[in-house]
Amino acid sequence: MDSRDFTLLLDRFALSAEGYRKVRKGVQKRIVRHMQEVRCPSMKAYLERLQTDGDAEREARRLMDVSISRFFRDGPLWRTLEEETLPSLLAEHPGGLRVWSAGCALGQEAYSFAMLWLTLAGRTAAMPPLEFWATDVNPAYLEQAIEGVYPEGALARVPAEVRARFFRPAGKKSFRAVDELRQGIRWQVHDLTVDQPPARDFHLIFLRNSMLTYYRREVVEAALPAIADSLAPGGFLVIGQKERLPGFLKGFGPHPILSFLYRKREPRMSS
Repeated sequence: MDSRDFTLLLDRFALSAEGYRKVRKGVQKRIVRHMQEVRCPSMKAYLERLQTDGDAEREARRLMDVSISRFFRDGPLWRTLEEETLPSLLAEHPGGLRVWSAGCALGQEAYSFAMLWLTLAGRTAAMPPLEFWATDVNPAYLEQAIEGVYPEGALARVPAEVRARFFRPAGKKSFRAVDELRQGIRWQVHDLTVDQPPARDFHLIFLRNSMLTYYRREVVEAALPAIADSLAPGGFLVIGQKERLPGFLKGFGPHPILSFLYRKREPRMSS
C-alpha cells in the first residue's frame, strides 16, 4: 500500500493525514491484512467493498483506530488535577461531579482518574458522588478496558504505592485493576463524530489525542460544539498536550501554565 492508497482510505473516513503520520505504518499493516481477508487486491476494490459491505466497513474503521495511551499520561496534568482542578470543583459542587473520558481507548485514562479520585477520597472526610463515563467507538477496546488487565510494562509510570493498592497479579507479567477501581465506571460504545454526548452538564471532559488529532477539520467543526455544550459552565476540558483548541470554539479560557487544559467561562449576566 503506497501513500496515495492510504490517503484514499483516509478520505473515505474523513481522517487527517497529519494525525496519522506517526502511526501510519502500523495502521497500514492492519488494513493490508484485512484487504487480504476480504480478497481485495487493490485499494480501488477495497473501497468498493466498503461501500457495499457494512460489516467490512465497520471492521475497516475499527482497524483505523489508534489505542496508544498510558497511565497518568502527561504528569503535570495529573498533578494539576490533584492539587488545583479537582479541589476547586469539589468545593463548588458538593452535590457531586460528572466526568467523561471521551475516546478512552483501552481505559488507562479512565483508571488513572479513578485512582486519583480514590486517593483524594482517602484524604477527605466526605467525598461527593461521582458519575463517570468512559466511551470509545471501538467495542474491542472497551472489552479490554472493562477486563482491566494490563502488561507489567504499561504500569511503569504508576507510583509503586499506587500500583500496590490498585492492581493485582493476573498471570505472567500482567496485572488486573482491583474491583474498587473498576466499580462505577460507565463504559459505553460511542462515536464522537455522530453520537450525542452520553449526558449533560459534565464538570470535566477528557478529549485527549482523539478527535482533534485524527479527524479532519470539517468533522471537528461539526462534532466539537456538541461536546463543548455538554460541559457545564465553569467546567474543565482537557485535550492532548500537542493539540490546540480550534479558534472557532469560543467561551474557553486556557490554564495559565498548561496550554491543553481549558475552563469553560461562566455566561455573562445581562444588566
